[in-house]
Amino acid sequence: DQRITSADLHNECTGTHTGTSASAPLAAGIFALALEANPNLTWRDMQHLVVWTSEYDPLAGNPGWKKNGAGLMVNSRFGFGLLNANALVDLADPKRWKGVPEKRECIVQDKSLNQG
Repeated sequence: DQRITSADLHNECTGTHTGTSASAPLAAGIFALALEANPNLTWRDMQHLVVWTSEYDPLAGNPGWKKNGAGLMVNSRFGFGLLNANALVDLADPKRWKGVPEKRECIVQDKSLNQG
């Protein structure tokens, strides 16, 4: 288990901070850096930046990794891997990131349900 050094409830340093209570604020900080680099990012841009810049290799020894339809490794426990702040912020730079296209919705009616 990797741990994060942080301040604890008693304003002291702790080196045993783990889990989602550690990862959520870390991710929020990384996303803030990306938004500082490119204030025009949308929530969909952020999703794509996370997917394209996360690192699978450090977690590859854990079970459950599968290659998805886009050829990327994904895991039900680890998503696309560890966030890479440097890679995410670099890719978010408006000189590099042109945004994702508008979301499209396709609705297909299942006619077999209408047959009595």
